[in-house]
Amino acid sequence: MDNRMRLAFLLAVVLTTAACSHLRTAAGPVIPDRPGFGDAPTALPAGGVELETGFTNDRARGTAYQTTGESLMRVGIGAGIELRVFGNSYASRSVAGAPTVRGMEDSKVGAKIGVIDLPDSVHGIVPGLAFLFATSLPNGANGIGAGVAQPEGQVAASWNTGTPFSIGANAGVSAAFDGTAWSNPAWTSASVTYGLTSRISFFVEAMHQFDARGPAPPATYADGGVTVTLGDKLELDARIGRGTAAATGADRFFGFGIARRF
Repeated sequence: MDNRMRLAFLLAVVLTTAACSHLRTAAGPVIPDRPGFGDAPTALPAGGVELETGFTNDRARGTAYQTTGESLMRVGIGAGIELRVFGNSYASRSVAGAPTVRGMEDSKVGAKIGVIDLPDSVHGIVPGLAFLFATSLPNGANGIGAGVAQPEGQVAASWNTGTPFSIGANAGVSAAFDGTAWSNPAWTSASVTYGLTSRISFFVEAMHQFDARGPAPPATYADGGVTVTLGDKLELDARIGRGTAAATGADRFFGFGIARRF
């Protein structure tokens, strides 16, 4: 890891920790951004601190990729803004006929900016809305990390329907470098969640990825899963999914995780 990248990540952690130390911990339930393809539009309130982590196993066309960690620390600083530090994961990539590559993924820092924050009692056409911005830091292991910073931005929306069903949607674009050329991967996703009880929910979702400026074939994925809330501060999740397009039809993945509100 380049010393400058170590310093940048350390600075992000220090700033986030400092934000925590100067704010009283805000009461409130856990409101995770995991699991799934998209993020929720709800930003943590001032003083809110949440840690999310998990594991994913992904297999596609002779390649197995596992991530352990998927860590995200979220800190609410007020005015609908939260800071986000992604420690990300220890990854393992196995390709048939080649040595397995292991190491840390690139870390990432960012922010969520809430634009419309609606209580659950409000139902209508207008959604809860937030913008999210982040950039990776090129501090991952050789063969795992990208080697350059990759910025991204997205919009997140959600609708409460007044029934056990709720709807979420995301759209975003990023800059990606494959070692030789830049591309602009973009994505859209939609999800439907059904609250079986106040503590158990099921969800299904779909995501479409495409290169906003290149010839790469589009990719689509679908998954489903369950979340279980234990008390008000802890949520467990599990999901399973697959690719649904010609380019991703062999993809299979599953994962599980945990979110803890402090």
